Amino acid sequence: MSLLQRLKISIARRRLTSRKLRGETSNPLEEWIHYKIRAEFKASPQFRQALGRDELGEIGREEVKAFQLHRFRQQMAYAMENAPYYRKKFAEAGIRPEDIRTWEDLEKVPLTEPSDLAAEPFTFLCVSQSKIMRAFTTSGTSGMRKRLFYTQNDVLNIIDSIAAALKSVGMTEEDTLQIMFPAVSAWDPGLMLDGACKVAGMSSVICSSVDVDEQIRTMRENDTRFMIGLTSFLYRVTMLAKDRYDLRSLGMKAIICSAEPLPEAMRREMQSAWGCMIINQFGMTEMGLATSIECEAADGMHINDADFLAEVIGPDGKHLDDRQQGELIFTSLSMEGSPLLRYRTYDLSSLIEPPCSCDFRTIGRMGRVQGRLDAQTKIGYGQKIYPVLFDEALLSISGVLSYHLILEKKGYRDLLTFKVEYKGDPEVGKEAIYDALVQLDEIKDALDNDLILPPVVQLVEAGSVEFAPKSKVIEDRRKNYDAPEKTS
Repeated sequence: MSLLQRLKISIARRRLTSRKLRGETSNPLEEWIHYKIRAEFKASPQFRQALGRDELGEIGREEVKAFQLHRFRQQMAYAMENAPYYRKKFAEAGIRPEDIRTWEDLEKVPLTEPSDLAAEPFTFLCVSQSKIMRAFTTSGTSGMRKRLFYTQNDVLNIIDSIAAALKSVGMTEEDTLQIMFPAVSAWDPGLMLDGACKVAGMSSVICSSVDVDEQIRTMRENDTRFMIGLTSFLYRVTMLAKDRYDLRSLGMKAIICSAEPLPEAMRREMQSAWGCMIINQFGMTEMGLATSIECEAADGMHINDADFLAEVIGPDGKHLDDRQQGELIFTSLSMEGSPLLRYRTYDLSSLIEPPCSCDFRTIGRMGRVQGRLDAQTKIGYGQKIYPVLFDEALLSISGVLSYHLILEKKGYRDLLTFKVEYKGDPEVGKEAIYDALVQLDEIKDALDNDLILPPVVQLVEAGSVEFAPKSKVIEDRRKNYDAPEKTS
């Protein structure tokens, strides 16, 4: 590393709030969020006026939500002034920042569609391109290519939040994080994570190879104690390595599963193999990669409430109650480059109010993502099927690494063909997979009404399938079928 690079890192470190966290704190992420709220209270007369006091005192849930509404108003005004998309959208809706005073008032603000961002990314840009430090292009789960722009402040804030989140799961400056995202064009969170660790003073190593032996060798050479990566990739490495290596002897402290849902069946298999915590994490490029992370209680993921305002809405666009499942909506409260307000994720989740049994008192949580609105399809007389449904059923079977479902029409009935990557006795595997499928209510009801044919199970040899990040597991080849439902 050159002297100039070291100097840049040294300067950047001074701006990280996460560096101020006390080593003995039991909830670093919450403390980090409180730091940011206190700094805003000190600097902003508008925030003090909104709270109606000159002393902040102890921060509770009420203060956190008041901070979020205050930042929402500020971000809304900023976007209206600088982003052509929001200037037009909010003018058409006849809505102004001062109209947003309560949580219910958020429902007045129109939603932002991912398709709009994909079609005209530059209409979301709020600064001149000379101020852009990084630009990311992502297709995510939806397949739509979206371009996001991050300023230097945006990147530093992302690094800061990542460092706070890693500390919240027990990582210290003495530990090494192995970053395991298979390299794909224009979508590489590994580079951001590696940079975050370097600036934050933590150790990291990137290993994106699909070769299991290379992954294990990298762990041993670098004394890896934490891992983070694409959920399906981490699971695949686990399944292919567990019979060849004593994974528990590597002394892993925690494995963070990112960018895809973590089925409980997958968590159990990985926990058994590695003997450590398997942690769920939710993030998206549109929001700067990292938005929430699980704790040891495994009852929802703690949201970075300082930088994001999360909502869950029903089909009518209204807020849903605690733990009620609906569509997850995010607002970026700190982004300068491409701020997004009330952005539709199309992910199905829920919100969970504090406290948490892990000792977090003021920070909200989001429930595990149960699927996507745009990933649902129907069989039979309208039974909804989606990847998470089959994840829980199939990945709980020992030996199953991955699956691909092909939907076709034979006469008036649907035909479901499951191509399953499996390690073990073929006859035992086929029987177990078929039994698990026909016990699902969605499959059973359609079979009972003679609207689908018995599922076909085809096994392929473990390790013979080329890993494809964020691959589509349900392929619908039917010519006529109901389109996925969308909320208004």
